[in-house]
Amino acid sequence: MILMTGGTGFVGTHLAIELASRSYKAVCLARDPKKAAPLAQKGVSFVKGDVTDPATLPPAFKDVDTVIHLVGILVESKGATYRRVHVEGTRNVVEACLKAGVKRYIHISALGTRKDAVSEYHRTKWEAEEIVRSSGLDYTILRPSVMFGEGDKFTNTFASAMRLSPFVIVPGNGKNRMQPIFVKDVAKALAASVGMEATKGKTYEIAGPKALSFDEIIDAIAGAIGRKRLKVHAPMPLMCIGAAFMEKFLSHPPLTRDALLMLEEDNVTDRNALPDVFGIKPTGLVEGMRTYLH
Repeated sequence: MILMTGGTGFVGTHLAIELASRSYKAVCLARDPKKAAPLAQKGVSFVKGDVTDPATLPPAFKDVDTVIHLVGILVESKGATYRRVHVEGTRNVVEACLKAGVKRYIHISALGTRKDAVSEYHRTKWEAEEIVRSSGLDYTILRPSVMFGEGDKFTNTFASAMRLSPFVIVPGNGKNRMQPIFVKDVAKALAASVGMEATKGKTYEIAGPKALSFDEIIDAIAGAIGRKRLKVHAPMPLMCIGAAFMEKFLSHPPLTRDALLMLEEDNVTDRNALPDVFGIKPTGLVEGMRTYLH
């Protein structure tokens, strides 16, 4: 039995389909059972629990032999900080694994994660990784670049804005590079990891086939919806001021200063394990967007 945390999220919904296609039996840990209901159609049952509340976890780990930990947040909100979700949440799941005798553990981190990262997001992802590495579990850690696909909050957000406006605001100079990875490829790598002995005790970077500048990504999104939009580059100091106001007055700000810090650096890799380790041909951005953006 495989237990997925974060199974109702962006990656989890795609992973549920992939696991079912491989005849794996999976159960989803969900804070809100109503959100997990659609997973039943994909053959995934659910159990109520919250990774930030360790007392709720033991019942979910009954008869489980593999845990895939997907829980993470991109934006902090009241009661859901990077530290509470990424660090304490991971510690709670790892401890629950150890108490239940679960040995196989697969963990989603993020490309750019490192101890001395400029962003709190990446620093807390590093702390979570360190908890996993020191746990004694048979772990595999995957660090994907920015993910895209049906239901994402990246390409879909920009596409929605482009349908309403003749121009799109791009933070900074648009030259920062990313290596977008299709969420279905991430799901395939996660599912493949379950039975791959060679991946135990390893940390892998996974990404799409090509590094693209932010400007190139924006143009590709516009092309996917049949639009051509003017790019307006906003200076980072100005964007940071706007983000600070959003953080102060909005419960779920669409943009944060921590996110802008990440945008100021490249998010690419020359050690892409997707083809090299998992034998998966990375799906290109344009090819992938054709499946859900019109």
